[in-house]
Parts: sequence; C-alpha cells; structure tokens
Amino acid sequence: MMKISLGRNELLYFANSLPGFCDIDLSRISSVFIAQVMQLYYGRVINIFNIIDRVKSLEGIMESSCIKDEGVFLYEPLKGLMKAHFTNARFIFKNIKNQWGSDKYMGKTINKAFHNNKSEYVDDDLINYISYQLAIGAYDKKIKGKAITGEWIIFQKYQGKNYYLTLGYHSEGDKNIYKRVCVAYEQDFSFLKNEL
Repeated sequence: MMKISLGRNELLYFANSLPGFCDIDLSRISSVFIAQVMQLYYGRVINIFNIIDRVKSLEGIMESSCIKDEGVFLYEPLKGLMKAHFTNARFIFKNIKNQWGSDKYMGKTINKAFHNNKSEYVDDDLINYISYQLAIGAYDKKIKGKAITGEWIIFQKYQGKNYYLTLGYHSEGDKNIYKRVCVAYEQDFSFLKNEL
C-alpha cells in the first residue's frame, strides 16, 4: 500500500467534496478521523456514509433508530472518552451471532420450533422456522432493541460539544486506538488532552 501525506487543508477539501459531510462542523472533526474516512472511502472497505450518518445522529442532525446508544470507556487508556457504534452490512453476521448468545435466544428458538412442530418430523416447516428465526428474527430483535453494533466512533465531550477523534475497531486493542487519539490531540485538539 502506498503511503501519502496530506495536510489538514487537503483533508478538509475531501470532506467538503462529500455531500454526507454537509451540516457537520468540520472544525470538531480531527484530521485523523477524516483521513480514516478517506481511506475507507477510496479503499471501498465500507459505506462511509454509515459513519457520517452516525456523526449526524450524535450531533442531533438526524435520528439513529436501531444503533446501540453511545457510551463511555471505563478503563485506561481510553477512560472517559465516549464511543458510539456505527454499523455496516459487513457487521450483520456479527450482530446475528451476538443475538444468538444473548438471553439464550438460540435455545429458546429451537425449543419453540420443536414445541410447535405438529408433524413430529424434521420437515420443511421446522427447518424454515428455525432458519428464519436464527437469521432474520435474530437481526430484527437487535434492531427493535436498538442494540445493533459495529465498530466505534471515538469522541470527547467538551463544553457541550462533541469532538470526533478517531475510528476504533474492537480487534485492534485500546492502546492502538489511544495512540491515534493522542495524534488527534497533538494535531487538532491540544486543549482536550487534559479535559478528561
């Protein structure tokens, strides 16, 4: 992969060229955050508008109906920073799998299927019911419970406003995320560093 260096002005030019960033105060979005969005956009890794829409929901510009509510990190080194999930089609299976493990969903679904089975055989109706409930039903339950998850938008609240620092991935570990947070502080928001 080729590495290039972009300054704040080039990153703002990119952000301003995307209609999704309309209505968002870019002065509160770090260069790190914009660079990550840019990389995802050009790499076609995920639909970046899901990230931007989540920022808009955090800003009160639009609603987010099914995504897990924002929360605060409880442990060092991210303690005190805020996190909000953004989702994408690539996270559908992860959400379904998470639902299987919650409140004994899978066992209850299979027990209900066998209890309601009138033929006493493993027939098409039984298979269809179980298949539907373990896929569509599980995802639908996550949606209705506003529990859809994905990866993170890391931000910090300061004087009643959100400052967006970086994107974070569950698999990369808190220390790696924190390194990018420190870069965001250094490049754009030095006044936030001691505000946690």
